[in-house]
Amino acid sequence: MVRLLIAMVVGLVLAVGATVITGEVLQGVSNGAPSNASLYNYGTR
Repeated sequence: MVRLLIAMVVGLVLAVGATVITGEVLQGVSNGAPSNASLYNYGTR
């Protein structure tokens, strides 16, 4: 039971972290940041 609770907490933290990172990357591309724009060139063709 304790392991299940720990696994759920870790999964939640990873999900929130991934959401924040993805949002920042997409926001940087929309602002024209050249560092991350190359990762998403396929979507702008």
